[in-house]
Amino acid sequence: MTDEGAGGPEDPERDPRWDLVRAAARRHVPTPPGLVDRVLRSLAVARQGPPLRLPCDGGVLTVSEAALVHLARTVATDQAEDVDGVTVSAVALADGELQVLATIRFGVIADEAARVLRHCLTAELTRLLRARPPRVNVHVVDVRPG
Repeated sequence: MTDEGAGGPEDPERDPRWDLVRAAARRHVPTPPGLVDRVLRSLAVARQGPPLRLPCDGGVLTVSEAALVHLARTVATDQAEDVDGVTVSAVALADGELQVLATIRFGVIADEAARVLRHCLTAELTRLLRARPPRVNVHVVDVRPG
């Protein structure tokens, strides 16, 4: 008797759509030059860069990099709960832009999920800071079984 016939969940490993995931996993996708080093450097606790200056209606908001990354990580994690099939792995500031690393559930359209998370995160940071946050980039770095 198959899982499907028993009314139980199907084994994702037997789902023929996994062939596409396996094929994608075999294909080498190069990491953008320096991205890993920039993300890891930005996660170092001891790193203290100059404060960031974010434009806002009343002038300029000055905020530390560590505070912005912590807020962005918290907001991204919360926002990902509202985007079906997405979890946030890491958030960092690199080259003046927020870099969000995300994992999606198998079957979720990666580009669409990244676009929605980017939009939601940017809108919520703008609301909380009352200033324009740095550009947000969402990178889908992994796929998990459904």
